[in-house]
Amino acid sequence: MLRSIAKASCRRQFSASSMALNKPVLFNVQDTARVVSLNRPGKLNALNTEMCSLVFDTLKEYSKSDSAHLVVVKSVNHPRSLCAGGDVAAVATLNKAGQYDQSIDFFQHEYSLNFQLATYGKPIVAFMDGITMGGGVGVSVHNPFRVATEYTKLAMPEMDIGFFPDVASTFALPRLINLSNENAQLALYLVLTGEVLTGEEAYLLGIASHYVPHENIEDLQNRLGELVARDGRFNDGSFYDTVNEAIEEFSRPLPSGKQLLRYTVDQLRVIEACFDAYSLTSIQQLLHNLERVASDPSNSEDARKFAQFTLQRLLTKSPTSMQVALRLIHENGRDNLENAVKRDLYTAANFALASQQGSALPVEFNEAVTHKLINKNKDPYSWKYKLGDLSPSQLTSLVSPKPSVPLSLLRNTRNITYKDYPHHHRYQLPKEQQILEYAVGGGEQKPLTRRQVVEYFTNFYGPSKGKVGTDILVDLVLAKNCQEDPVTGHLTSLNRS
Repeated sequence: MLRSIAKASCRRQFSASSMALNKPVLFNVQDTARVVSLNRPGKLNALNTEMCSLVFDTLKEYSKSDSAHLVVVKSVNHPRSLCAGGDVAAVATLNKAGQYDQSIDFFQHEYSLNFQLATYGKPIVAFMDGITMGGGVGVSVHNPFRVATEYTKLAMPEMDIGFFPDVASTFALPRLINLSNENAQLALYLVLTGEVLTGEEAYLLGIASHYVPHENIEDLQNRLGELVARDGRFNDGSFYDTVNEAIEEFSRPLPSGKQLLRYTVDQLRVIEACFDAYSLTSIQQLLHNLERVASDPSNSEDARKFAQFTLQRLLTKSPTSMQVALRLIHENGRDNLENAVKRDLYTAANFALASQQGSALPVEFNEAVTHKLINKNKDPYSWKYKLGDLSPSQLTSLVSPKPSVPLSLLRNTRNITYKDYPHHHRYQLPKEQQILEYAVGGGEQKPLTRRQVVEYFTNFYGPSKGKVGTDILVDLVLAKNCQEDPVTGHLTSLNRS
């Protein structure tokens, strides 16, 4: 009798354990850390409404717990993927069935989660160990600690499916990217081209805050569980510094023997000249800029080829999506976080509703997703609409709220917003402007050599002191913007028109 009861108890425990493991998100306690693991490996952890709701509600509970000091966001199948994005195939299927309310419900939950992560009152560490695209960028980039590995593949590929760079990426990238981005140039380039960055590139460009080899990730997670916020001051800067120091313990030098950042100096200058987001008024103007660079014989061969290649690349993207992306960079790149997230929600809802019968909006989201993700066609989707088919009033309509469709974010853990992240910049590599201000800032400062500037940012400048790759970034910034005296080695600023 007792043996039968014991067997039945074991079966129940095994069944309960199996049911827990089948949930799309797993939640575990590791000492002081709370570990959130995305668990939909068959879909590369593509987010759906259930997943976003589970994480959102659980993070609310963690925020109230004095025993939860920090949060780790990861996946069960790393290094294959953190998250390949939102499940847009399911969204397109819902749209085609006329179930727009369910599509919009997904976006509401996803973007509410993005806002919650960005304003959370405790440190969050995201392991970007594998594919980190679209919605995966959304669950990682808004956190102060964003750990890239050699397996990271990061991108915003929405231009290929007729959507737009969402999850408040057009808020994040203009602020985080530290190179060729004074006017959101590289941010715009990345969201329009859908360029897939390596972990090393994401780190050097500031999108990731740290670089840790995959083999150290498990040990890092264990170490994070040992950290304690003194007197329960979870949001105190000193505790964030402690988390940063713990991550740095597991960082290692970037791989040697290969080019760590794909862009040459001339290519970065093309991006700066052509993708100046805050001066561009249209995608047509951007394409004209690229044509001009590609055809100008005074430019280097490298610059001309890169401009021509980029031009041809953009001609394969959704014309409507590119125009919406530029508009959102304009708006979200200079607005506060809450407004940016809400604007993305309005835009996503409008994209879903654009497939209603009688809609005049030139949106091809459902068709492109069906072609690429549902029917698995390898050839690019052939866009029916051209750049001139989206009028200025239609563009404004796409990114604006509709009185007939009331939308709001879910109630957040904290009632705050901001124009820039409060912690991010303390833990990532320095920005190009900071490096140049120190190197050739003028005033009464004595002329400096390249070696002196590299030494300062590597060994003395607070945020980048001791960080791997600092010398690589500083060298590139100086090569792009400065010239060295052949005798003294002193740096002076290049005067480029």
